[in-house]
Amino acid sequence: MQSIFTWAPLTILLVFVACGLLSVSIGLLALKYFSYQLRRNPTSMPVAAFLGTVATAWALALGFAAADVWSINSDASRSASAERSSLSRLEGMSAEDALNSTELHDAIKAYRVAVTQVEWTRQMNVKPAVEVERALQHMRVALLKLAESKVPYPIVSQLVQDFDELQDARNDRLALGNSSINNYKWYLVLCLTVITTIVLASTHADRPRAGIQAMLIYTFTAVICMWILALHVHPYAGAGRLDASVLKQRVSQEMHYEMMLKDKHLS
Repeated sequence: MQSIFTWAPLTILLVFVACGLLSVSIGLLALKYFSYQLRRNPTSMPVAAFLGTVATAWALALGFAAADVWSINSDASRSASAERSSLSRLEGMSAEDALNSTELHDAIKAYRVAVTQVEWTRQMNVKPAVEVERALQHMRVALLKLAESKVPYPIVSQLVQDFDELQDARNDRLALGNSSINNYKWYLVLCLTVITTIVLASTHADRPRAGIQAMLIYTFTAVICMWILALHVHPYAGAGRLDASVLKQRVSQEMHYEMMLKDKHLS
């Protein structure tokens, strides 16, 4: 079921519409059965107040799923912000007007490319990419060389801290991408949707036309709610995804040097 949430919005809508039609079909069969049972034994039908019990369970299940979706998307945004911040600090320290570490700068550039093109876009942050691991190792080697040089210890310590924070943010991103979808929660919502339709049929056995309208209105509401929620289930895929461009460099290195020369000229 996980792959469904990575499809196009219209395709996802068609899937939920098909589920809604199936639910209505089951409800119509149930309505026919309960109408027959009502004629045989009128006292065997549940009262209308019983509908609130099952409908509340469905609403709570959908609410819990929605709360998890919004929470995961919020965590994904924070993780991306932390990763971008760590990258910017490391890149700033490796620049020509700072430590002038070409090796560290090239490793950071390779990390950006590997994350945005492979790990994030192609693999949707579900599993780590070898290219990213290789870039991280190059960054470690560059930091070790800086530590062995004449760079002051406080600066090296700050670089190592930024590097550790970068790895932590990446691990959080991969954890969110790998555990963002809980299929059992969606199975619960779908099952309760069908059960609620059956309960609607049972409480409208004496008014079949009203029961059909009630089931259609309820199914339409359920389909729209689940579709909108499904668009945001996976934080790194689908219509509501967080794009990999958040990690891209906002200002190119050439523009950085131009601004630096301009500042020197003005001073």
